[in-house]
Amino acid sequence: MRNFILDCAESLFTQSGYKNTSMDKIAEKCQISKPTLYNYFPSKPALFIGLYTRFQAAMMERGRAIMAQEKDKYRIIEEIIDIAIEMLQEKRDFLMMMVREHHMAVHDFADIQEHMEAELRRRQETARVFGEFMRDIVRPEVLEEFSAEMIGMALSTLLEGAFWDTVKGEFNDHEKQKKLIMRLLKNGILAEEAR
Repeated sequence: MRNFILDCAESLFTQSGYKNTSMDKIAEKCQISKPTLYNYFPSKPALFIGLYTRFQAAMMERGRAIMAQEKDKYRIIEEIIDIAIEMLQEKRDFLMMMVREHHMAVHDFADIQEHMEAELRRRQETARVFGEFMRDIVRPEVLEEFSAEMIGMALSTLLEGAFWDTVKGEFNDHEKQKKLIMRLLKNGILAEEAR
């Protein structure tokens, strides 16, 4: 039910924006009562932020599934980049609206500090997972100087750049984006691939 509500809300937010989407409209679209809606989401900002949290969690879940496979790690990183770019392009309209109007949700959010801390923990965990995964293909001198988490943050930051490129709509060449990210990683932190 929670995902069903999020799907309906995402559709409404994408079409009408944050300001013009009410909890009444979401309940109506879901064909549920408003009290039932509030059982799942205490407020419109919580629901709105829940959409972005779900998107991030889905992206990380797919990344973890790929990292668990017995494949060449360089190919896995390329697949993670592919999935990230595909998901960003698939949700582009929602993400554009979210970037444009998230300040309204943040302003309405009762406990923004809690949300910010949760987002920082999520980013830190993503960086830790990426860093631990890449540890054995990182240049030794890089690993001596920087923590695995900082190394993972490099990949996260490059993927975040792909997010902004997608939202702006200025760069839609998926393969070229992937090639650039891989080149930056290989020229910066990754050891040369075994031949």
